[in-house]
Amino acid sequence: MHKILIPLLLLSSTSALANTVHISPEIKIGPYEGTGISGAGLQLGLTDTFGLDAVYLSYSHTSAQFLYLDNDRLKTYRIGAQKQLVNKPKMSLQLEAGWVEYEGKQRRFGSNDMRYSEATGVSISASWVIAVTDNIAFRAGTDINYIDRDKTFLPYDLSAMFSTGIIFSF
Repeated sequence: MHKILIPLLLLSSTSALANTVHISPEIKIGPYEGTGISGAGLQLGLTDTFGLDAVYLSYSHTSAQFLYLDNDRLKTYRIGAQKQLVNKPKMSLQLEAGWVEYEGKQRRFGSNDMRYSEATGVSISASWVIAVTDNIAFRAGTDINYIDRDKTFLPYDLSAMFSTGIIFSF
C-alpha cells in the first residue's frame, strides 16, 4: 500500500503539510445472511486534496463460511473520494471504485474432496459520512462486488456487504 500512497502524496499538493491524514478502520457485515461481522477494512489517504474533502486508498478483507462446506474470501482494493454535501450538520458522501479478488474452497456434502476457485471482478462502494468534530466522523455504507459466478462458488454474480467505520483526520 505504501507504494501507492507515495505517488498520492506527491500528486496531492505542493504543500503537503497543509493536508491532513485520513485514516478510517471499518467492519464488514455479510455477504451471507446470518454470518454477522465477517470482515474488516482500512481507508488511508489525505484530506483537502484535488478539491475534495479526502482522497484515499481502501482495502478490505471479508470471509464467509457456509455449513462447513464453502469457505469464501473476498479482498477489495479501491480508490475513493469524499465530498461534503451539507454544512450543518457536516455530512459527506464517499464513493469508491476498484477490484475484488475471490478465493474459494468447497467440499461436497458427504465427501472429503476439496475444490478450489479463484477469480477477480469489479468492486464499488458508497458511504454516508457524518462528522462529529473536525477530526472524527462516522460512516456507513454498502459495498457491491461483481464476480462471474461461473468462476466462483458464490450463488450470484453480485455480493453485497454493509460496512461501517470511524474516520480520523489529523
